[in-house]
Amino acid sequence: MPRARGRRLLSWLLLQLCSAQDAAGPGELRHGLVFDAGSSGTRVHVYSWKIGGGGSKDSFDLIADDLLKIKPGLSSFKGEPEQAGASLRPLLAYAKEKVPAAAVPATPVFLMATAGLRLVGEGAKDAILASVCDELGKSGFRFRCEWATLLGGEDEGLYGWVTVNYLLGALYPPAKTPAVGTIDLGGGSVQVVFATSEPVPNPDESQLLTFGARQHSLYVKSHLGYGLDEARRKALDSLVSRRAEDKPEPFRHPCLPRGASLEHGGKSLVGDADWARCLRVMGRLFPQPFAAGQPKLADRFYGFSYMYDRTAAIGLLDGQPRQFGSVAMSYNDIAAAGESLCRLSAEETATRFANTQDAAKSNNYCGDVAYVAALLKALGFEGDTSITMTNKIEKVELVWTLGAMLAKSAELLADTGSGGLGAGSVIGGLVALGLAAAALKLLSQRRSYSKLLPSSRRDFN
Repeated sequence: MPRARGRRLLSWLLLQLCSAQDAAGPGELRHGLVFDAGSSGTRVHVYSWKIGGGGSKDSFDLIADDLLKIKPGLSSFKGEPEQAGASLRPLLAYAKEKVPAAAVPATPVFLMATAGLRLVGEGAKDAILASVCDELGKSGFRFRCEWATLLGGEDEGLYGWVTVNYLLGALYPPAKTPAVGTIDLGGGSVQVVFATSEPVPNPDESQLLTFGARQHSLYVKSHLGYGLDEARRKALDSLVSRRAEDKPEPFRHPCLPRGASLEHGGKSLVGDADWARCLRVMGRLFPQPFAAGQPKLADRFYGFSYMYDRTAAIGLLDGQPRQFGSVAMSYNDIAAAGESLCRLSAEETATRFANTQDAAKSNNYCGDVAYVAALLKALGFEGDTSITMTNKIEKVELVWTLGAMLAKSAELLADTGSGGLGAGSVIGGLVALGLAAAALKLLSQRRSYSKLLPSSRRDFN
């Protein structure tokens, strides 16, 4: 589609948005569901928002993000794919408790699966999605089979950036609040997104988003294979392969506390508790240069998922674990605290972190913190650059699903045709944020949200 035609269509979408909001009336409530189908479990986010209420959030004023998660994940139904859809029934029942009965037929449902589902094989994946399609199709909610898809890493990163900056009030004009960059560290990949005024050499890593009259030119990069779970595995592979020929077992693991041990690849490893060596092991996982083609980093960054879970959540700096919250810290802060952490024995580690959510995995904390530090260094952060580690903003969990809800709503608006939108439509009051995602699709022509690619991220770990 020529760029000029794309702009004309975007103008039409904006006109439809305004007309729909006028028809809907002030402060009207809307709902939408996003299923996050991870490798070991599925969660549903039930979003509720108001439109046309006036003020800075006139287009989209988030009221609630109700969440329920269950195990196992859809990929566990590889042997009996016809049962996959039925596993979603508790989540659908929960959603119907949150959405008024009269609004259910107009409430759209999207299911997005991460890499775990692709790993089951093409045939099993298709059979699982067919079962999901059947179950969601008869749920009473608004659903199409093409709304159950696989999620790509770049899309996940972009959705996460949208979520964070929407909640910070950094998307819409006036541009009083600068947009922040985001680092979403998952289990299998890490997503880095930030606004830049510099040209991005690879057009696939560049996106233009428009929110009202405010534009954001973004660098979007998903580093597949550089999530935390992958880092642990690669570090173990490296230690075993480097020592197998000239060292007797057990091998010494610098990232494990003294007194801890584990088996990997048929080899025994014991803890050596050496921060400097551990940091070198993690640093070697990154090719040089790791951030080739990456523009100058933004001034402000927010880190979430494992970035939060292995720093603020475990009380890395102050010994105070936090289930929710925000803590600003730099590479230097993380490195100093990591060095102290890695001096602890296995017994001391278990005692100090007994009250953390992942206490059973506390022997991993030394290596995990070292990986967070090594990642920041590989991305080009200066030692004293502050990064806000958080998992909630305005009481809303920082996950990509909110951004996905808005972007998919934008697709619904684009698909309505010239007939316009009725007041009863769930997208009658679609946000400018959602339209921005439509603008991304129409103007850049670099990615279609209906053709999502596989990704890997942390779910239920």
